[in-house]
Amino acid sequence: MIVQFKTDCRFWRGDKPCPQNRLCGGCQAYQKLGPRILIIKMGARGDVLRTTPLLAGLRKKYGEDAHITWITAPESVELLQNLPGLDLLLALDIPSLLAVQGRCFDLVVCLDKEPWALALAEIVRASLKMGWGIAADGVGTPSVLNPEAAYSLALGVSDDLKFKKNDKTYMQIIFEAVGLTYHQEPYQFILTDQDRAKAREFFAHRGCPPATPVLGLFTGCGQAFKRKRWTEEGFAGLIRRAQEVLGARVLLLGGPEERDINERIRTLAGVKVMDTHGEHSVREFAAFIEACRMIVTGDTLALHLAIALQRPVVAIFGPTCAQEVDLFGRGEKVVSPVPCAPCYQATCMEKPTCMEAISLDLVWDALQRVWGA
Repeated sequence: MIVQFKTDCRFWRGDKPCPQNRLCGGCQAYQKLGPRILIIKMGARGDVLRTTPLLAGLRKKYGEDAHITWITAPESVELLQNLPGLDLLLALDIPSLLAVQGRCFDLVVCLDKEPWALALAEIVRASLKMGWGIAADGVGTPSVLNPEAAYSLALGVSDDLKFKKNDKTYMQIIFEAVGLTYHQEPYQFILTDQDRAKAREFFAHRGCPPATPVLGLFTGCGQAFKRKRWTEEGFAGLIRRAQEVLGARVLLLGGPEERDINERIRTLAGVKVMDTHGEHSVREFAAFIEACRMIVTGDTLALHLAIALQRPVVAIFGPTCAQEVDLFGRGEKVVSPVPCAPCYQATCMEKPTCMEAISLDLVWDALQRVWGA
């Protein structure tokens, strides 16, 4: 018996039967695999999420039959699960690195400056490489793999360009870095009913049916950049006004890192408020955001999840660049009025800080406009 294998078929696995559960010879379901593309984007998680519009852009240029692989940090894997435009998702570990090195790609896109990401972009076999790689001097510093990526790299080495002159969003920047034109392609993020189960149970136990208008407040900012967090007094004042004026149920979003912060905010507010404190996955956290009528947050993963889930949002910006975030017309940005912002500095000696300088009235006015839109 002569057995034919069509290893260039989209459905070919080699280690398991394909969906047709038959041998290749004479199979009418054969689909020739298109260009093989590898995306290298590890973190941060918010940046991973706002890189997902690139999937649609790559398919527009390279065809729906393109096979797209994405390798990312383990903590970012949950954000990329179930995406229809992504054929293979790999977490950064030794088996995945070996698997990627054993393949040959038509295009490698590297959008990460971490040393291991740059090194991976250099050693993976590919006909074309775009984005960032290792400089020719060999010391491991970042350089560009194609001329179009020069602007994206320049933003990281020039505060004047990044803070004062740039008016492009992150999506525009990365699309241009790989030779594409950005056409408002949306974030991609898919929740399942299983992901939503914890949020449904939470609201049911608190007598809050699905039609209830819920205002979600994310009060944290992650561990890497704590200066992005707005004031506890500001959030407390927002809670009181939202309940008194809008009749909204207020939900404090967060996990273990925000437990103490939210406790202090509840005490300052002096009114009853719901709180999601506890252990939950990123996808369960996203389900809480989806259940809200709108979200107020700083420049955090919660902001990008709200954008991905098409929730109206008031986004508060201090030390980071508001112009790089696209709200897709669903919300408003509140930007610190201090002249030294943005700065991306981890510490600050100014008083008030850029986030302290954002008044309750400024955020409240934006919230009312977005709530009533």
